[in-house]
Amino acid sequence: MVDARPKNWGRMRGVLEEKIAASGQVVQVVRPLVDDPSPDPPFMYTIGNHAHALPELLIIGTDHDSFVHLLNRLGRLQRDRGRGFADEELVDIGNAHPLRMVDAGSVGRNEYATFVGLYYSALEYEVRQVLLPDSQGRWPDTPGCDVAYARQRVLSKVGRSTH
Repeated sequence: MVDARPKNWGRMRGVLEEKIAASGQVVQVVRPLVDDPSPDPPFMYTIGNHAHALPELLIIGTDHDSFVHLLNRLGRLQRDRGRGFADEELVDIGNAHPLRMVDAGSVGRNEYATFVGLYYSALEYEVRQVLLPDSQGRWPDTPGCDVAYARQRVLSKVGRSTH
């Protein structure tokens, strides 16, 4: 078996442990390489909620700092209420439209939130994708969604939304 951990994993793990101990989770931001001819969109996800038997949280399509703060807020909300966000749950955080949580399944674990598995030495853990609605409240998997929001890759096992 090939060891998939980065060469500096020990140091990285120590940084993750410190941040998780201080705030309950850390947000890992992944940006495409500058010289990649067909870059994947940036994404970000939490590490730390699995220790509380809660899903980790994932946003695809942005690396803006404001969404790091959003993931921190949502992670804290999950931990405070003592239960994870359910698949297809709508979460109202006071914006014009709620956020939609979807089960990201094995794609969320294996293609996106991979450091969670490395950190916890786990093959199975839950990941919820946070879907951001457009200004009209439409989701990226519904017709008419604004282009900027429609670019979010939806990992939901459910498929097209009925919301």
